[in-house]
Amino acid sequence: MAVGLDCDEELDRLRSGGSQAVAEMFARYREKLLRMITLRLDGRLLSKVDGEDVLQEAFLISDRRISDYLQEPSVPFFVWLRQITSQLLVDIHRRYLGAQMRDVRQELAVLRADGAGASSASLVAHLPDSLTSPSQCAARSELVAEMHAALRKLAEPDREVLILRHLEALGNSEVAEVLGIDKYAASKRYLRALARLQSAMDGHR
Repeated sequence: MAVGLDCDEELDRLRSGGSQAVAEMFARYREKLLRMITLRLDGRLLSKVDGEDVLQEAFLISDRRISDYLQEPSVPFFVWLRQITSQLLVDIHRRYLGAQMRDVRQELAVLRADGAGASSASLVAHLPDSLTSPSQCAARSELVAEMHAALRKLAEPDREVLILRHLEALGNSEVAEVLGIDKYAASKRYLRALARLQSAMDGHR
């Protein structure tokens, strides 16, 4: 998927600014990357792995590899940074958990039994108002429990697009780049996932 014209300014800055530009651009996306790390770090590693340390390592790798990226920037800079950070998480899970490692994409705090990090409530709070009725909003704790159970019933692609949109707070274009699909397909997948989530919640009642 080619980088769009809206990324040209970022690329020009990276090409002309060297390591300083990488640091500045990384800082721009720091909170998004840290949010992703927090969401996807296995609960068993919370006492062993610091998100800030993962972020620092991701920066060092990106600074070291920036020349390779700029030779053929097939995705926007943020998506490239996210790919580096995601691979770091895979390596960390493999290092600490070995054979116990599950798919990092599914190791989300929203699905953890211990409730660490982000919670189902976070997703509830960010879903469109049309998804919940006034009576459901009044029974927020019950809705959170229903959401938690419904998320577990969704297929991984549906759960992933909801996580990307509402917990990682990515826009539709960013989601499309992360998933390697076009924007129309990303939007369609998101709406379909919302419908399936609603259906799963209805079936849970």
